[in-house]
Amino acid sequence: MATTFSFRVGVEESHEVTVNLAGVRHVVTISVDGHIILTGGGNLGILMPNVFDLEVGFVEKHMVSVRFIAAQVIDGGATYIDVFVDGRFAFRHPW
Repeated sequence: MATTFSFRVGVEESHEVTVNLAGVRHVVTISVDGHIILTGGGNLGILMPNVFDLEVGFVEKHMVSVRFIAAQVIDGGATYIDVFVDGRFAFRHPW
C-alpha cells in the first residue's frame, strides 16, 4: 500500500516537497519540485533508517526532517509520519 503526500516549504522561495512510501519493502522517495532528492531502498521489516533529513532552498534555506514511526504491536502498533521544518514539528501524516 502506497502513501504519498506533499507540503510547501518557504515563503519568499517556496518549494514543494513530496514524500512517497511504497510497497511491502517500504521504499521511500522524497522529491523537491518534482526532482527526486533521495530514495531509501527499504526492507521487509521495520523501515530503516526511519529519519530522512534534507536541506531545501538555495537562498531561503530550510532543514526538513521526515520521520517514519512504526511502533511494535506490543506498544500499540501505531504508524505515522512526522514532519519537522527547521527543527520544529510541522505536522503528522497517517502512514
